[in-house]
Amino acid sequence: MNRRNAVGTALVVLAAVLFTVPAVFPVQAMLVHDTGSYATGTPEELREEGHEVIAYENLSARGQELYRTTLENDGEYRVPVGEGAPEFSYLNATERRQAFENDNVSAVRAVVIERPEDGGDLPPADEPNFGPRPGENASEEEQRRAETTQRYDAMATATSEPPLGATPQLIRLASVLLAVLSMGVGGYLLSSK
Repeated sequence: MNRRNAVGTALVVLAAVLFTVPAVFPVQAMLVHDTGSYATGTPEELREEGHEVIAYENLSARGQELYRTTLENDGEYRVPVGEGAPEFSYLNATERRQAFENDNVSAVRAVVIERPEDGGDLPPADEPNFGPRPGENASEEEQRRAETTQRYDAMATATSEPPLGATPQLIRLASVLLAVLSMGVGGYLLSSK
């Protein structure tokens, strides 16, 4: 066996190994916390819509930490499965679909966090301000709605795979690309004389 065939065979074997990496090391699901959705209305209206309203002070220490970190990370924060908070439900896509089919809409609604009246030391709520612009005169109803919107912050939680740009996804992609390249070069070396 000449050197060219030995290198070609080694590259084809390497490609076979690299193709199995995604199957042997699957991407682990993550728990997603997203404050991008918003809730308007009084606590009673929010409950009627199917939202669970929880006062910030009533969240567990882990729940408070996740909420705060989500706000600090531009409204989205992911943690590994098992590192969530007990008061949040983390449904995956199948469970969400089943809840919709069973008319259990409240199971898929965002948790609404009632922030302290003074805001405490929390980052600003991730809610759009539907209130009047500075310098505008506003009706009492508009002012109440603007204050309510900033006090009640919706946070959606779910279980999903990491986004395509996440490290585990990039490792899988790199493995497959390297496998294809290795297979091509190895096949070329083996087939050419």
